[in-house]
Amino acid sequence: MTVPLQRSFSELGTPLAGVTFCVIDLETTGSSHMDAITEIGAMRICRGEPAGTFHTLVQPGRAIPTSIRMLTGIGDSMLRDAPAIEAVLPSLLGFVSGTVLVAHNARFDVGFLDRALTANSYPKLDNVVVDTAALARKILAGEVADHRLSTLAAHFRCAHRPSHRAFEDVLATVDVLHHLIERVSGYGVTTLEELRSITASRLDGTFSKIRLTDSLPHKPGVYRFIGADNKTLYVGKATDIRTRVRSYFYGDPRKRIRNLLRETQDVKATTYSSMLEAEIAEARAIATEQPPYNRAGKRSRSWYVKVTAGRSPKLGAARVPKNDGNVYLGPFPSMRTIRALLDALRDAARVHRCNEPRRCANCPYSDLGTCAGPDGQREELRVIAAAIAGDAQPALRAVGERMTRLAASERFEEAAEVRERGALLESSLFRSMEAVAVRDAGDVVLAIGRRAVLIREGRLVCAIDLVPEAPPGAPGSERDAVRRVIAAAPEPLRSRFLTDAQQREARVLSSWLKRTSEDVRVLHAERAWALPISAAPSDRFSMRS
Repeated sequence: MTVPLQRSFSELGTPLAGVTFCVIDLETTGSSHMDAITEIGAMRICRGEPAGTFHTLVQPGRAIPTSIRMLTGIGDSMLRDAPAIEAVLPSLLGFVSGTVLVAHNARFDVGFLDRALTANSYPKLDNVVVDTAALARKILAGEVADHRLSTLAAHFRCAHRPSHRAFEDVLATVDVLHHLIERVSGYGVTTLEELRSITASRLDGTFSKIRLTDSLPHKPGVYRFIGADNKTLYVGKATDIRTRVRSYFYGDPRKRIRNLLRETQDVKATTYSSMLEAEIAEARAIATEQPPYNRAGKRSRSWYVKVTAGRSPKLGAARVPKNDGNVYLGPFPSMRTIRALLDALRDAARVHRCNEPRRCANCPYSDLGTCAGPDGQREELRVIAAAIAGDAQPALRAVGERMTRLAASERFEEAAEVRERGALLESSLFRSMEAVAVRDAGDVVLAIGRRAVLIREGRLVCAIDLVPEAPPGAPGSERDAVRRVIAAAPEPLRSRFLTDAQQREARVLSSWLKRTSEDVRVLHAERAWALPISAAPSDRFSMRS
């Protein structure tokens, strides 16, 4: 039996009940960076209860302005025997160590402390900071006239009221903090990370929908935002579904995300044992469900570059590839891309630009040296067909040489156009060869952690669990897993061209293998799986599409 792994704190976040807050407030001689601290008050709070206090006057080394004396009641006589800031900092640093700093308008207080620390050769504070003023602006929008500490203390009917003295203001801030936390708990905010995210969020009508995430798992998988009539609005993947989905409700500034949340009626999740399975499931869902908020779901990749063999070889475009002996490159999302690729291939080889090469006579392109004529057409197209099949360097080198010749002739605009087309051709050929390499490898069985997955023709077609330490050949062993996944998989298509689904999944697989940190082993490979060296992108074209 597989024992479920206990989730780490990094997956769960930091529960607010386990956070030690240090609420702090300063009084100063003014608000400019040239002013100095006159009083520091602080209180450590753990599980809602006081866990220690810190209070001291500070000798600022200058006279107190009259306006400050009238505001705070702190005069020069009160500070005559007060310690200097350099004597206070060591004990203050020890008091705030390991806590989450809380202040009202925290930028002011933390800024003064950091300047004092820097002036006395200490590093700046590295504590996590929570600003009650910023929280109040989000949580109480429209409820109060302003977000001053005195206004908030009165609004919440706090037991303590601020008086422009450090420790009294700390007590009022503690009360306000507790009220704000109680308010956001109604939105399902239970962790420090979520509390801090509130300051960047939009607490509009969509934020209450965060409750839709309450039952989502802290596991890898695919999530769907569901709208009216059970329609899928958006599909995504995540290593931690619940954390990722909740992040949409915390301050994403994009208008389309706000619109997505307004239309959302439910959020559904499907868990997977590995992120590879999740990424491929996401790609399939986008292709089949075509959710309107997925950009990829709006594109129909149904155009191919076609190299026609036979009596009249030519280069053109096709909507539907066939097993007819011709060579196809694609699919691509639009005819505009196809035209750019055709122009790039014509930069690489002297091929016809007319529809009927057999009728070509006195072709003007022959006079310009960009057309080989009916007799040389077949050989030129072999270069293009070879590039599509995997030998890309001769064609790319020809494009690069044309770009260089144009630049040498000071035809810079034309050279820039050739460079852009060359970059598109290079990236398109590389992506195609990556997918073809996966397809041509045949059946490949990978062990990913405790899962065995079968890749057939570039698609993940089956996945089963492995049993750790199972004897060779026993049920659940690696050898048994290879037999089972191959037996359970559908028959291969053996197509000469890549379908959109094959190319999409092969690209996901290749990308995942390049960046994964999971333990991946090859249990079985029908044929070699290698990307041709000639397919690797170069620095020939500085601009890439």
